[in-house]
Amino acid sequence: MSGEKGMDRRRFFKIGAATAVVTGLLGHAAAWTRALLPNVRYEPPKRRTLGPLDQFPKGRTFLGDEKIFIVRDKRGYRAMSAVCTHLGCTVGTKKDGYHCPCHGTRFGADGANLDGPAPRPLVWYALSLSGAGALVVDLGEEVDPDTVLPAPRRGS
Repeated sequence: MSGEKGMDRRRFFKIGAATAVVTGLLGHAAAWTRALLPNVRYEPPKRRTLGPLDQFPKGRTFLGDEKIFIVRDKRGYRAMSAVCTHLGCTVGTKKDGYHCPCHGTRFGADGANLDGPAPRPLVWYALSLSGAGALVVDLGEEVDPDTVLPAPRRGS
């Protein structure tokens, strides 16, 4: 049997042991390298101060940095996303609602999708007032389209 070609048992175990040692060392080096990288995400805060109430006239005001519309009517203030729920394009305004220029989805004034490929209506966000009386939007809190921040009464 000594004349057969191939790998004997001793050589097989030496190669297996060497492979295990190299794999362990590489794994350890990868862990040390990963430890040098921060685990923190640098994302903007979800709550953003938008400005004083008088900055938002009746109707719709588009805020490009936040990609939202502030909708002000006789009931008060609401905040709606300007991001199409299809592929994330920024929607534009039409007389009776909103329109996505990328793939043609039409949304009603309440953000409901009327036609097109968008699977869901536009998202509405929670609004509040800061201590200084500025409008604050929470982009992490979705609300019902009928949720309104009432306009403060004059003199109060």
